Amino acid sequence: MDLMKDFFLEANPNPERIGCPEERTLRALAEDRLPASHPARLHLASCSECFAEFRGFRGDWEQSRKARRRIIGWAVAASLIVATGIGTWKYQHSRAAQIAVVQMAAAKPVNANVDLFNAGTIRGEDDDANALKQVSLPPAIVKLSVTLPRFSESGRYGVLVSRDKFGNEVLAKGSGDAVANAGKVIVGVTLDLRAAKPGAYFLATVRGSDNGMYYYPVQISHGAP
Repeated sequence: MDLMKDFFLEANPNPERIGCPEERTLRALAEDRLPASHPARLHLASCSECFAEFRGFRGDWEQSRKARRRIIGWAVAASLIVATGIGTWKYQHSRAAQIAVVQMAAAKPVNANVDLFNAGTIRGEDDDANALKQVSLPPAIVKLSVTLPRFSESGRYGVLVSRDKFGNEVLAKGSGDAVANAGKVIVGVTLDLRAAKPGAYFLATVRGSDNGMYYYPVQISHGAP
């Protein structure tokens, strides 16, 4: 094929450019914008000068097409990268939103009540004979209303949840003012039990002016109300 092209470049000299088509026609032929039957295409076989111009225009056009294909390829690759990045961002954003919802749900206080009015107490190292039947609390931020045992006095109380009856491994603690209401003394505190694992713990109450703590068994459970 190259030998044939070299042949047409030298075989038909036409220095006077007799019957040659216009440059724009040769360019259109080189860029395949004219039909194969166009008369100018036949002229190329009989005019080395026109064939040389045609070859030049053809080379420029092919180089331009290659450059456009590279640009299109880069654009497609870039769009894929952007699409992948957007997809990843959307997934991460959605995941972050889901985590935020879970965290918000965990941070939303849960109301709970513990009624110790008729309960016995476990003070210090005393026996468990008068232990309260276990109550359950959720592993969340709990707005706890504690009805204190019969004959309790009003005043400042501390409330805590610990692993044992000696106040070791305290999971959460809070304080509030106990007030009398309809013959009962009630104290409200907020306890953050989100870090608590399900299991058995002790709920302790202590009056501000009293050094003694009174303990009641409590269960941390995911199914707690």
